[in-house]
Amino acid sequence: MRLYFNGCSHTYGDDLNNPDTQAWPALLANKVKCDFLNDSQSGGTNDRLVYRTIKNVDQFDKFYIAWTYVERFTRYRSDNNHAVNFNPRLTHNLYGKDPDFVNYGKIHYATWHNQLYSFKLWLQHIILLQRYLESLNKPYVMVNTNNNNIDRWTTSWENFNNSVQSMLCIEFMNDDQLYLEHQEIQQLINQINFNKYIGWNTWWLTKDSFPTGITGHYLSQGHEHIAKYILEHDTN
Repeated sequence: MRLYFNGCSHTYGDDLNNPDTQAWPALLANKVKCDFLNDSQSGGTNDRLVYRTIKNVDQFDKFYIAWTYVERFTRYRSDNNHAVNFNPRLTHNLYGKDPDFVNYGKIHYATWHNQLYSFKLWLQHIILLQRYLESLNKPYVMVNTNNNNIDRWTTSWENFNNSVQSMLCIEFMNDDQLYLEHQEIQQLINQINFNKYIGWNTWWLTKDSFPTGITGHYLSQGHEHIAKYILEHDTN
């Protein structure tokens, strides 16, 4: 059996001396004695994750999907087709301090980024990738790298306004609009197959306290914990 892993730096293994052997995908694959590919990338996005997983779906037998931060996105340069990953801190990209990258990122996050839309789009990504893998009878496991404020977006309607007011332009939305947004989020949540998910809002890769390296990523002890935790809770 060939295993496929995809995620961001927390799955790639940033700060490890040898990610190829020390990152949790390698540890997990070694425990079950399977060949594997860790297709994760530092600064990786959910856009990239979906694209790369579908691209490689025929080559692997089981998939481990570690969803990352919803505010990240990927664009493809018109001059060379290279993928460039964006995030609010503008720290991970393929072009260093390229001013085109920096300026585009600043404009996007200052003007065009919408946290509500990004969260709903992520839920849609989950649903669509689940349905796609299931249509091909491909076993898979999904986890979250962080919790992406799930509890704040999925709280009851009575608490919704107070919970999310700092994350959206609530002054331009009336109660009817907010209620519809709340309902849409709940409808999307209800379509997720949680039997294929480990710790939807109770556990995520970065939840626990372990020693970290210079860029804040788990060292070997944390990756060993992740591999063990996922194997213990994988019913697929």
